Order: sequence, then structure tokens, then C-alpha cells
Amino acid sequence: MFFLKTSPKVSVVIVCYNHAEYIEFAIKSILNQTYKNWELVIVNDNSQDSTKEILNKYKSKKIRIINLKKNIGPYKATNLAFRKVKGKYIAILDADDYSHPKRISSQVQELENHSEIGLVLTNYKLIDKNNKFIKSNRFLTQKDFNKKFPCENLACNSSAMFRSKLIQELEFYNKDFFYMYDYNFYLKIFVISKIKIINKFYTFHRIHDNQRTNVIKKKKILKEYLLMLKFSMRHQLINLNNSCLFLKIFLIICIKYFFAIIIK
Repeated sequence: MFFLKTSPKVSVVIVCYNHAEYIEFAIKSILNQTYKNWELVIVNDNSQDSTKEILNKYKSKKIRIINLKKNIGPYKATNLAFRKVKGKYIAILDADDYSHPKRISSQVQELENHSEIGLVLTNYKLIDKNNKFIKSNRFLTQKDFNKKFPCENLACNSSAMFRSKLIQELEFYNKDFFYMYDYNFYLKIFVISKIKIINKFYTFHRIHDNQRTNVIKKKKILKEYLLMLKFSMRHQLINLNNSCLFLKIFLIICIKYFFAIIIK
């Protein structure tokens, strides 16, 4: 991918569907970043609420809005956004979450200074639908993260920034995933490069009733989790340091999947 000098260094991607209540928090958190060399690509996945009307208020050359005429789902909408970006780095922000003003600057600094890093994540706080604090994510050292990540998804998708060239090097789309497509892609990155975790609360992740985890069948999520564990094993991300954790999580997911099948 060739970058002109006038191209933004960071492309922030927001995919939204019926999040009119929260989308402005997400957009304003990008407008308020201390780092300014960015573009914002928003894909409105045919929202049926007032999302489109809200997006129409933002008139800026730095913001590109793609209004889809039919709903294609978060996975395909994200993939579409990736094909439209111009930046050297891609930052993800879910439409119902928002970022700390220093988030982008801290992540760009890591990627600029360390060529071996492919993906940078930040720590995050959980908030409710009214922006009230629920709890903070647990503190993780880099060593703990490297050990646990192949076994459990420690990545808040809204905290992710990665090199856009990885979209070309690694296949983002995988028909087997609807819920854990982000974890699938980040594990692919982990196979070929390092992941940096910034232990500062630069991301605010919202918990509410309309999240994907609340509308997707539990059996589907568990099946995808088993596929991810299989991926980690196949690509030698499991070693002596995390083999016990892997076996523990594998057995728990298998048991849950079994009961999800028989209970329905």
C-alpha cells in the first residue's frame, strides 16, 4: 500500500447499527484526540433508528460516512471499511464505546518506535448505558498478556490499533466467525508479530442490552471459541507456560458447549 504525504497516518473505523443513543460519544471522542493526523471512516450498516440523521450533522473532510442500503452485518461492514482506509495504521472503535483523548497518540508512538509490534491494545473501563462507571479491567503485565492471549480473548476491540498492511498480508474474512472475528484476526497478527498492551485506561467499553453478545446464540459463541483454541494449538501459540491454562479453558468451553446443545 502506497501512502501519499497528504494521507492521514491513522484511519479510525467505526461500524454502527442502531446505536443512535451512543454514536456521538464515539465520534466526539475521536474529534477530541490530542493526536490530529487521522481520518474517520464510519460505516452505517443500514441503521433503522436516527443514526443516519445524526451522522449527517458531521461535515468534515476528515470524516467519511458510508451509508449502506441493506444490512450486511458487523463483520462484512468492517471488512468494507478496511478497503476504504488511507492510513498507515487502523484504529477500531465500536459505535457504542469511546476513547480517551490520549489513546491514538500513545498507540501511534508504540507503532512508530517499535517495528516488531503489529498490534497495540489499551486497557479499558466498563461503563453502562448512562456512561456510569461499572468497573476497570484487570491490570495485565506484558508477560501475562502474552501467556493468556492465545487461550482467552483479552482484547477490547475498541482499543485496537494495527498496521494497515496486515489487512493485505493476513486474510481478515473467515466465514466461520460472526462474533469472534476480531479475536481471530488478532491471533493471526500474534503469530507473525508482537502485540503491545498499554496498561492505561484509554478505552471505555459500554455494557448494554443490545450488544452482539446478548443477541447471538450462546452455542454459536462457544463453537467459535473452540475454533480459536484449535487455531492457537495449530499455530504453536500453546507452550509450557500456558498449556495448563489452555487445557482448563478448553475443558470448560467443551462442557458449556455440550450443555448448550442438549438444552437449546
